[in-house]
Amino acid sequence: MNRLWTLPAVGLSVLVAATVAVAAPAGTLLKGLKLPGALSTLFAANAVGQTSLNGQLAGTPEALLDKVKTTLSAQGYKERSVNTVVGTWGFNLVLDPPAGTTVDGTPAGKTAALVLQSTVLAPGKLNLNVRFEGI
Repeated sequence: MNRLWTLPAVGLSVLVAATVAVAAPAGTLLKGLKLPGALSTLFAANAVGQTSLNGQLAGTPEALLDKVKTTLSAQGYKERSVNTVVGTWGFNLVLDPPAGTTVDGTPAGKTAALVLQSTVLAPGKLNLNVRFEGI
């Protein structure tokens, strides 16, 4: 009799644990990020959810990279330092989402990563693009 009650309880606890992790749409996660500047939503064909944030900001690649790394790490994102590159042309930054965060629409067999790329448009003027990609 004890076993009959234990097995359904185990099955129920597994079911509850499986339903807690709900994927969030990429656009919702992007809009929730606290980033510098006024970034607008933009269609991005190859991004998870086909959406990204984009906008122009003042500053240098190094200063903007430091600012977004600090801001996003405070929000629980973890830098994939092997993918970080910065130069006079701009920067590339890839981060893993906070633990327990999944991005709806991530291709099977891949995990979603937050990708930020900045390109210098003119002295003191940068373009910043932010999106999720399946890696």
